Amino acid sequence: MNLLQRVHNAISANSLAFRLALVLFFGTGSSIAVSSVELSGSEQSPDWLAYVLIWVVAGCTFWYRSRPLLALLFAVAFIIPYWVLDYPGSTEPAAWLLFYSATRHGGHNRTNVWRVVSLALFALTVVATIGVIVSTEDLPAFAIVGLFVLHGTFAAVGEAVYQRTRYIEQLEQRAADLEADLENQAALAAAEERTRIAREMHDIIAHGMSTVVVQAQAAQSVVDTNPGKAREVLETIENIGRTSVDEMRRMLGVLRSDTSELELEPQPGFEQLDELRKQVDVAGVTLDLTVVGDLEALPPSLNLTGYRILQEALTNVLRHAGRPVRVAAEINCDDSELTITVTDDGLGAAASTETAGSGHGLRGMRERVEIYNGTLKSGPVPGGGFGVYAMLPVPAKVSA
Repeated sequence: MNLLQRVHNAISANSLAFRLALVLFFGTGSSIAVSSVELSGSEQSPDWLAYVLIWVVAGCTFWYRSRPLLALLFAVAFIIPYWVLDYPGSTEPAAWLLFYSATRHGGHNRTNVWRVVSLALFALTVVATIGVIVSTEDLPAFAIVGLFVLHGTFAAVGEAVYQRTRYIEQLEQRAADLEADLENQAALAAAEERTRIAREMHDIIAHGMSTVVVQAQAAQSVVDTNPGKAREVLETIENIGRTSVDEMRRMLGVLRSDTSELELEPQPGFEQLDELRKQVDVAGVTLDLTVVGDLEALPPSLNLTGYRILQEALTNVLRHAGRPVRVAAEINCDDSELTITVTDDGLGAAASTETAGSGHGLRGMRERVEIYNGTLKSGPVPGGGFGVYAMLPVPAKVSA
């Protein structure tokens, strides 16, 4: 903390004592000056009225911060008769402080501040001019210029300090607003990241575990009659479980690591369609999958999003459609959009409460689609069953 800051803090902590000290300083100093100065020219000997005027002007400095404009006008109203009566000495040091404080602490209405300051300066200048013109007075002409420049300088210094303080306050406010904005952006980013992680976790767990449950039920039904088939189903459950755990481990590795050099497998995409088809077939669902267009030309993020939507739609079939069920899935990709349509002939809207889910699957698909400003439609289809339609705009390619 520098010296000026320490002085400012001391004054703020002892405001009343400081203002009383100001009054005492200006009153005592001017009184001593009047008593000790020799009379010259037309000056009158100081009497009790001279000291009253001196102490009243000094007393105005008590309100130099709380009522600066009123204090200035009040002081000028008593300085003028002091000059008119031609007493020796001067009350101007107190006026200098009041001109400074009027512009420094006068408030944010700068038009009103300078109106009051100009009025006070004009009144003093007029009185000084009369003192030069009247033959009974011996005030030199340069006193007018000196008075105007001196008092105006203190007012200008106060204005400069005020503007600098306002500028610093604005910078601090902008910094505070920027910090708050950064905190809000960080909170939004964290919320979006939590949503993304929840979406990925749901896709990984829901699909894998739904398939495991279906396979476990199938194993129970054949464990006594066909142990070989049961063993095959259990191996499938093991493979699906390992795959899900690997994906979970990969995601947790990304979350925990502080480095970007991670030895991780790539994110899933339409390249895993054959594996996804096998998992659905093994679960007892007949899948008719049609692909139209070049999926390899899709951006990686859109490839992942499309795959996750298809995966979640098929997971919903495994969980809610019942058995037996047939699924018709179509992936259509062109230069402008990627569409995914999944329709089954299962229970559809007639799903029982036992198979009804929490809605996270459709919510996750909707969130993924909204990221790309796409369209998602889902619901029962005529004749029974359930359908999901997703449209994702393909970003325009930029040539080299």
